[in-house]
Amino acid sequence: MRFITFFLLFTQVIFAQKTISGTILSKETRTSLSGVFVRDTKTENWAISDKDGNFTITIPYFQDIELHFSILGKKDVNQTLKNGQNTITVYLEDNTLFLKEVVVTAEKQRQYSELTLGKNAINNVQAFSIDDVLQQLPGQTTADFNLNQFKTITFRTASDLTSARGAKSFGTSFVINDIPISNNENMQSLNPNVTGPYGYLRQNAFAASNQNVFTNPNYGVDLREIPTNTIEEIKVIQGIPSAKYGDLTSGLVLITTKVGYSPYRVSASIRDATTEFNLTKGIKFNSNNSMNIGFNYLDSKTDPRNSLLSYQRVNGNLSWQTKNSTSKIKNTLSTTFRTNLDDAKKDPDDITDAVVKNDKKGISISDNFMWKPNNLWIDGLNLNTGFSYDKQFSRKEQWMNRSFTAATNSLEEGIHEAYVLPSQYTSISTVEGIPISSFANIEVTKAITNKAQWVHSLVFGLSGRTSSNKGAGRKSGVSGLQNFYTMDKGGDNTLGYRDYDFNRTRTENQLSAYLEDRIYKKFEEDKVLNIDFGLRYENQSGNVSLQPRLNSSYSINKTFRFRGGLGLSSKAPSLNQLYTGERYIDRLVANGIYSYPGLYQKAWIQTIITPGDNFNLKPSKSYRTEAGIDINLPFANVNLTGYYNKLVNGFTSQQLPVYKEVPKVVVNIVGAEIPTYEIEGTEKFYYLTQTVQNNNTSEDVGIESIINFNKIKALNLDISMNTSYVKSNDFSRTSLYVKSTDLLSSEKYGVYDSRPVISENFTASFNFNYHIPKAGLVISLRSEHILMQTTNSATKIFPNGYLDSELVYHEIPENERTDTQKYGHLIRGLDTSQYKLDQMLHNFHLRLSKDFSNGFSVSFYATNFLNLKPYYYINGERHQSDIANFSFGTRLNYQF
Repeated sequence: MRFITFFLLFTQVIFAQKTISGTILSKETRTSLSGVFVRDTKTENWAISDKDGNFTITIPYFQDIELHFSILGKKDVNQTLKNGQNTITVYLEDNTLFLKEVVVTAEKQRQYSELTLGKNAINNVQAFSIDDVLQQLPGQTTADFNLNQFKTITFRTASDLTSARGAKSFGTSFVINDIPISNNENMQSLNPNVTGPYGYLRQNAFAASNQNVFTNPNYGVDLREIPTNTIEEIKVIQGIPSAKYGDLTSGLVLITTKVGYSPYRVSASIRDATTEFNLTKGIKFNSNNSMNIGFNYLDSKTDPRNSLLSYQRVNGNLSWQTKNSTSKIKNTLSTTFRTNLDDAKKDPDDITDAVVKNDKKGISISDNFMWKPNNLWIDGLNLNTGFSYDKQFSRKEQWMNRSFTAATNSLEEGIHEAYVLPSQYTSISTVEGIPISSFANIEVTKAITNKAQWVHSLVFGLSGRTSSNKGAGRKSGVSGLQNFYTMDKGGDNTLGYRDYDFNRTRTENQLSAYLEDRIYKKFEEDKVLNIDFGLRYENQSGNVSLQPRLNSSYSINKTFRFRGGLGLSSKAPSLNQLYTGERYIDRLVANGIYSYPGLYQKAWIQTIITPGDNFNLKPSKSYRTEAGIDINLPFANVNLTGYYNKLVNGFTSQQLPVYKEVPKVVVNIVGAEIPTYEIEGTEKFYYLTQTVQNNNTSEDVGIESIINFNKIKALNLDISMNTSYVKSNDFSRTSLYVKSTDLLSSEKYGVYDSRPVISENFTASFNFNYHIPKAGLVISLRSEHILMQTTNSATKIFPNGYLDSELVYHEIPENERTDTQKYGHLIRGLDTSQYKLDQMLHNFHLRLSKDFSNGFSVSFYATNFLNLKPYYYINGERHQSDIANFSFGTRLNYQF
């Protein structure tokens, strides 16, 4: 009996609850709105309005209640309830330019450093993909308009694009409706053995040029594939993510798509040689069922005068949302069909021009299930599942003109008769990949309040994901002609190319569990503490880690709020890094091709096989910390954030010196008879092979600010600005092996440490937004300023040691490494010079948008509308800056 009494008292204290009821109406028509999602901003509790616009929500605390109301087509509203208030009436406005307040920039969230981009911020740029939208964020700059290469993004770094920045983009996670998009399964590379994971600028990539690269294995998600027509909101976490999210190191982008009733919306956009068409419609069957359909078509050419290089995208999606009669269960089933085609045709004026096709077709199915049971111990249960299937086919064809060479397709070690290739032939190489991924997550939530009014919102979840690729893999040549990544221009040892079946790869699994406590406490009127503490258990293909995550903020009064956070996260290696296949060294026997005109052409290749796959790779890890302050001034809101991030165990390629005992071959030539060979003993063969290792490390330290000034009502003008300074230090534990310039010396290879690269970037951006609500008119001017941009690395590298003729390492005493008399043939004088921006770069972008009351709207966009063409100098050489060139376009919208 005592236990029962204690239990009842305990539940009254810990689980004391308050019920809020209300009605939601359309402000324009004063009619009820059904299907509005109501969420408590401090806990995970939620409710949905019924057919009469009524809702009821249970709150586990009694003070500072704030509810968030959202529905497709209406502006989101946060409504605060005063003490003792149990009922509320809410009016939601149509989300058009006729609103009194239109936000066209990224908004900082109330508690931490995350940024939110709503509908009008998405429309502030002529966005053909999500990449255009994210360029508005602090630290980013508008790139030259080009959809004919893959697009990725990283946050809070100054690292250059081709190396460390590309590696960091692999750790940027994109999540659509709580389902992560994965690029771990992408294996569309011709020969990862040659270039390692990040050498896409070399000629083994599917590319029309070094600037137009189509495939992105080991990089981040290709943002060209994500259109914006069905996106309702984008939330960007550049700092410490919730413990709910894993498999990331460089940032998190959460995308929410449109679900619910909406009229037909048709839009068309044109810019340079790019056109886009969109159609969306939300159908409401009854108060409990609605469906959304969306269609997107895009065609982009790099040059409006021809169609030699083009990119096409077709995307269709279908979402069905249903809830039960008591609004305790909500389920959203979504399906997306997509095709993406990069097509590089042959230039008729260039016979050596490559013909490249990169075709990707796929389907994704996801389901989001939310249940609010009538149970004292559980507030909510969420189940999210997703499945993605793609078929990728990449093909590269190129006419070759070179001296006689030879090739073999043998998969066994030994000496094999070679194909003698003609001096002119067409090389064809293909890769067929079928990346398949799945994801499942289940979580339960419970909010409790103790006697001292500490609010705890507890979340516990389990998740799992799989990655596999079932494609036919890499294929070479036609009619027995291997592609040109076999023997090079004759007579040398080179890394050979072989077909590789992706079915040899196994399915990689990730299993996770997480627990998070979101704490809220109000001490006095303006002293408020928020703490989100979580712990994530991650098992990535057998690599186990515990990842603590912490975000906190404390308001000391109405003016100042302090923020801080730290956390650990990890990113699993891709299938393309793990499964590279065996490494084949093809060695032309006796260093020659034997030919007798009209009688024979003869050659043999000695094949040496080295094990390839990199199963010892571990996940890369990221340690992230930040601290900030929010200042609420009478004329502006100021947000300052400083951060320090460190990436360790990053993926990079590494050469390894090895040797094998191989047969020693002698070729016998007798007159016009076909040559033969015989083996006379053995010899040692020394060579360098390639592997992928966890040798990369990077540090980023910086500060960024966002200032939103109060609206100047007399001018209908909103002004905001953001600045970002970041310094990045990228270094690696890899060793570099470079041949000596003295072929007769005993030191055959100099051994060097990898060069550290230090980069700095300081940028600023201003937004001027002139808005006339009654006219539905917005004129926006956005300026971008690159105030500083530098890259510094050693221009000379002195060797730590050398490899002798048997590839044995000898360390050079430290006091002798700079001795040019003794080791001048090993000291490297690098061509790459220091880069420093000599003068500031500026760019200005313009947008003019007008909504009409009949449902028609029009927008005009101009990038670099002043047509600025600044230059900078490197070693006296004049280079045009890489700011976005002048470009303009328009978008027409009509809803009915």
